[in-house]
Amino acid sequence: MDYLEQIEETDAEGLCFQVKHKTLQVPRNLYLDKLDNYDEPFSEEAAQHLTQKYLDWKDDQGLLGMIRIEDNPEENLVRLDVAMRYVVECEE
Repeated sequence: MDYLEQIEETDAEGLCFQVKHKTLQVPRNLYLDKLDNYDEPFSEEAAQHLTQKYLDWKDDQGLLGMIRIEDNPEENLVRLDVAMRYVVECEE
């Protein structure tokens, strides 16, 4: 693990973020239809693609982060728990 010693960490000075969670409920058939070009429609990459399209449509200026995907075929829903970062004024 000597390579880990070569990684340098710095603070992102001047940037402060607020993290919010959004839950998106997508009809399962719509979700699968819009992501049919993905081999793994329930991958984070596919979910991020659909979520980013939605956020662009809403003109949401947040930075998309991790997504938790919950497939619920019984309810015909896919729930996406989305972590969003928003740039805010830094507190002194």
